[in-house]
Amino acid sequence: MKNYTAFTRASLRALMFLFTVCCYFLTVIPLYPFFKLNPMKARKVICSILGKYARYTLWFMRIEVSQKIKETVNSQNHLFVSNHLSYTDVLVICAHYPSCFVTSVEMKNTPFLGQICILGGCLFVERRSKENLGQEVRDITEALRAGLDVVIFPESTSTNGEEVIRFRRPLFQAACDSKVNIKPLTLNYRYLSDEPVSLKNRDKVFWYGDMTFADHLWGLFKIKKIVVDLTVGDSLKVEEKQDLRFLAELSHTLVRKNYDPVLC
Repeated sequence: MKNYTAFTRASLRALMFLFTVCCYFLTVIPLYPFFKLNPMKARKVICSILGKYARYTLWFMRIEVSQKIKETVNSQNHLFVSNHLSYTDVLVICAHYPSCFVTSVEMKNTPFLGQICILGGCLFVERRSKENLGQEVRDITEALRAGLDVVIFPESTSTNGEEVIRFRRPLFQAACDSKVNIKPLTLNYRYLSDEPVSLKNRDKVFWYGDMTFADHLWGLFKIKKIVVDLTVGDSLKVEEKQDLRFLAELSHTLVRKNYDPVLC
């Protein structure tokens, strides 16, 4: 009976997920001709729409978010930096702060996920090569100057939850060039179906390494409820000429101090 209930839950959520994605595509596809006229304004509208769909997806997936704010997020836009554990991170953050996400070209080229990223207004970076780094930083800078909130995952990969790994520096240049402050976010997944997240069950929600998206998503649909904390840290004021190593290391410290590693 237990397996039947989990299978039924997963099937219903899969249908709702596909329906939600289709509705989202039908909503935003008509906006894409406006990208040539005013790409940043179109991206801002798309981010707002994505935020509403993210909140709905969290609801039917029963992903409950406890938000801990150490400093009020005002109307000024930010470069949000966060640790990265799963594709669900995007839903959690976007539901509270409709933002433009920066992700990898590899993700763009991933079937299905790539289409979602493109229609979600993501900005893309080639992490394996520095050849186009200057243009990628300029694209992020332009989005920040246009008043968009932008989210980066400076670890450059999702992890297994044992630590917040070193933050890579290059994309912090966009904060300096745009003079937009950095806002650290920390994600802690606490419970899966009322069981504390541990080494035993973490792979049900954390997505990293060579895990395949379709199989992992199907397993995620089976989880009764997910509880996650989103901690918003103090803003990091940015000046035009600032050492990127300092910004990356301080941002890493601010994110890591609110993170509880999964070690047992």
